[in-house]
Amino acid sequence: MHNGDRLTGTIENVSDSQVRITLPYGSTITVKRSALKRWRLTNEDKPKPTVKTGMKFLTFAPDDLHAWIWTGSSDLNVKLKHTQTKTNNVNIKGNVEVSSLEWRYSLDGEYIYETANNLTNSHEYQLKPMLDFFFDQHWFLRSGIDVNYKMLASRYMDLDYAIGPGYRFWNDKRHRLELMIQAGLARSYFEEGYWDTTNIKIFDERIINYPLLNVGWDYRQPLRVWQENIEIFSKGGYKRFIAQPSSYLTRERLMKGSIGLRYYFNHHVRLSLSSDLDWEDMHLNINDSDISIDNREWRHYLSLGASF
Repeated sequence: MHNGDRLTGTIENVSDSQVRITLPYGSTITVKRSALKRWRLTNEDKPKPTVKTGMKFLTFAPDDLHAWIWTGSSDLNVKLKHTQTKTNNVNIKGNVEVSSLEWRYSLDGEYIYETANNLTNSHEYQLKPMLDFFFDQHWFLRSGIDVNYKMLASRYMDLDYAIGPGYRFWNDKRHRLELMIQAGLARSYFEEGYWDTTNIKIFDERIINYPLLNVGWDYRQPLRVWQENIEIFSKGGYKRFIAQPSSYLTRERLMKGSIGLRYYFNHHVRLSLSSDLDWEDMHLNINDSDISIDNREWRHYLSLGASF
């Protein structure tokens, strides 16, 4: 237990909020899941969870803090539209997470490919590796890198570094609510000689640095309908740039996030309906004129996916 007590007995069943244990002298007690620090199984008979979201069981020595849990998911969306404009869109999202009692490694990835009338208008991928160190069951320190590579754009890559504290309100296989506040540096990479083609040389370098503050969130929660087969989720980040390397171009904020619903056919296969927002707010200041550059794009997906 988190208070240092140890219990020996038979685990009868497990739910999202509690564990029922039969002690050797015959009595049965129920304890909260949040009070448990870790447990050790002495045989292969595993208790049956009372709900589909029961916790995975680990077998490890009482003082061993290096047991690992693997989880992951992927979603595929394909859009084929042939009217006056022929559009073909492919979107693949994936996530892999490896966690122990003290550490968590995760990798988010996304691939986007879009064509219109047989011409490719978007071809990019995004990778976001993250490392978390947990001080206790709630507080942790997150460091991460956010890579966005656009093969067809003059600003072909954004590479962001950030580190800062996070707080976990709850977390298991189907429930999660975490908030993060980070500070870091955003780097934008432009093609060689790109600024030489403009009337006003906004930047002298092709790699531009922006210090930033980031607020992130990760939320998922089953809805208590249809035997908890429905899940609401949202994940993303809001970045505020706190210094500007040019007096001509002001980069204010950047927000990337998703929100949606998932329907689980079984423990692994699911159908997702989601909306993704990619919003960047910038201002161009030329000849005492302030021109707003608001790049905002909503993408809506109906995807088939799987998790483990």
